[in-house]
Amino acid sequence: MFNARLYVVFAVLAFVVAACGASGSGELQVNDVWARPGLAGGNSAVFFVIDNPDTEDFLLSASSDVAGAVELHKTIMEDGNMKMVHQMNVPVPTGETVFEPGDLHVMLIGLNGDMNPGDAFTLMLNFENAGEKTLKVVVREP
Repeated sequence: MFNARLYVVFAVLAFVVAACGASGSGELQVNDVWARPGLAGGNSAVFFVIDNPDTEDFLLSASSDVAGAVELHKTIMEDGNMKMVHQMNVPVPTGETVFEPGDLHVMLIGLNGDMNPGDAFTLMLNFENAGEKTLKVVVREP
């Protein structure tokens, strides 16, 4: 015998479970993290992909103990010359945001030591909504 109330209860429970599962998968993720090699005292850059499926956000800052300064940069073409411009923050719309060579990147200025292919270090990204993300960065050739 079919019980309509029981059917409605199970349907509502199924909806709630599905909604909870969907919200867990909507978390901002940072993937494909890597850095260019660099020499002590010099500079390097970190690249990655931000997968932000849910809510628009802003990358506010980055930090690491491998360099004297860590900044958000964008490479632009100005008067026929490539130029890096410091960014106070970077909008992270829903969808993917790519920090790649020739565009957005995290600049490591005044490296504290050599960074060779295969080396790894920690980078922290601070987002307005997603909070702090701690990343393992592996140094590799582009």
